[in-house]
Amino acid sequence: MRSLVRGLVVCLSAGALFAQLTPDQRLLDFQNLSALFAKRYGPYDWKKQALGFDLFNVKPWLDRVRAARDDLEFYEIEAEYVASLADSHSALSTPSSLIADLGIGVDLYDGLALIESVNRTLLPASRFPFTTGDELVSVNGRSVEDWIQLIAKWTGSGNPAAARRIAAALIPHQPQEVIPRAVELGDTAEVVIRRANGDLQTYTLPWTKSGAPVRVVGPVPLPKFDARPREAGAAPGNPMVPERLETLSLPANNPLLAPIGWAADEDGSPRRLLLGFGARTPVFRSGLPASFVQRLGRSASDYHFSGTYQANGLTIGLLRVPGFAPPSRAGAVRELDAEIDYLQKNTDGLVVDVTRNPGGTVGYVADVAARLIPFPFFIPGFQIRATQEWLISFQAQLEAARANGAPPWAIETYQSFVDQVSQAMKANRGMTDPIALARQNGTDWAPVLDGNPPATVVYTKPMIVLADEFTASAGDLFAAVIQDNARAPLVGMRTNGAGGTVEALDTGFYSESSAGVTESLMVRNHTVVTPDLPPAPYVESIGVRPDIQLDYMTRDNLMGSGRPFVDRFTAILVDQIQQSASAK
Repeated sequence: MRSLVRGLVVCLSAGALFAQLTPDQRLLDFQNLSALFAKRYGPYDWKKQALGFDLFNVKPWLDRVRAARDDLEFYEIEAEYVASLADSHSALSTPSSLIADLGIGVDLYDGLALIESVNRTLLPASRFPFTTGDELVSVNGRSVEDWIQLIAKWTGSGNPAAARRIAAALIPHQPQEVIPRAVELGDTAEVVIRRANGDLQTYTLPWTKSGAPVRVVGPVPLPKFDARPREAGAAPGNPMVPERLETLSLPANNPLLAPIGWAADEDGSPRRLLLGFGARTPVFRSGLPASFVQRLGRSASDYHFSGTYQANGLTIGLLRVPGFAPPSRAGAVRELDAEIDYLQKNTDGLVVDVTRNPGGTVGYVADVAARLIPFPFFIPGFQIRATQEWLISFQAQLEAARANGAPPWAIETYQSFVDQVSQAMKANRGMTDPIALARQNGTDWAPVLDGNPPATVVYTKPMIVLADEFTASAGDLFAAVIQDNARAPLVGMRTNGAGGTVEALDTGFYSESSAGVTESLMVRNHTVVTPDLPPAPYVESIGVRPDIQLDYMTRDNLMGSGRPFVDRFTAILVDQIQQSASAK
């Protein structure tokens, strides 16, 4: 009898461990999420103006939370709320490491979900003969377009084209961190593929699953509250403010950053969800001319990729900056100086590739720009959403600078930060004026918006810069610097539009979710007028629009290893070189 009772207790305890959150716990967590964004989210006013989304209007969301059938639906509601901001830096992350993968990689080429890669270990060609260039049509009876519309509800992006590409790539690779109901996928999926000859073929593919799933979160007891006022809590701590402000990259929970172990980029490193995203080697490497001679990128210690090739009797240089967060900033600057010196002496023009760039730091953007712009230049500043935490942080930095005998320019800089935040806090939804954050490596002067000096080693010849939908965050900033200073034509597609610094914060104590929160706004030196958004000086949501549009995402480029793309941008640069020679 005692054994039966003990067994019953164990069963009841195990069942309790897998119970749902209570409705009140879900409401409290959603209110915590919305309050976090209400307090800290910098682009609130801009998003309301540009998108018509008011994150303060939470009543419809609370009604949905109350009606949620289970914890997974609650996660979907939270994710949809954050994704409604269409912000590449802000997305909800559920507490799960589960990933379900079908063994194929897809992206949108000419608007179609074409296969880029196949896991031949899992899907041998003898049984699964589809290949690169074939079209994914449906999974489990749901069309690709329906999948895109569904997944895009939970994955925000400042660029609508990027949002669609992310959603398409997530169809055969579903992390529960992003797609809450990935845990409910079966062991296999019925997949319809259109072969290159137009034939529709149906395959049963296995879902390969790894990681720890989450189905329910609760329960824990809910504290009892009374109506008496509470004393104020302790003041927040002092984070590393310069690092926090200078970091301008996609948050770690962004699905684009997760590696896919069975596929590789051009340089052999594990590819991420997006082919070539953050990779040192350009996605079009195989499409470069036979005359291409590679310089940087052969050694694992190289941060950049570079080389030269011949076109129309001219020597063309190519420099890829894969991201703006090198493991050693000083080392990357030394490498860059040596390469810019070589390219200046040995080429007629330069292609700078920042496509599929996940961002990094404001400082390294300044370092690269100073070696490509041969005159004093402007770098956009950042309006900061003023909070007590920022004020305390800046005040602590100011006092530390004084106590440690910092140079006057450093003390004056921190004092200006304190003054700006103090003034902004007096205003409702207060934002500071644009603050200069970018300092070149090794400099001993305060960051400035205008008049940033070129480096000692600088490229002065004709140049183009390649950018695309996934030139993100610090990549957006670099594209803006090049365009705002009229240094070179921006060639490619509208950049990602991730125009602010971000911090990852907990959003729910009961649900254990988290999200990136954009706390500032990048501000250019002119108002940007576009046909799809209100005029504004921001990069957030607007992105940086190309001077010459050139889309890599075509079937011809997929099947031709990017050669049509290379031929086109080479012709554009040759034209720039010839125009420059004629003007002399």
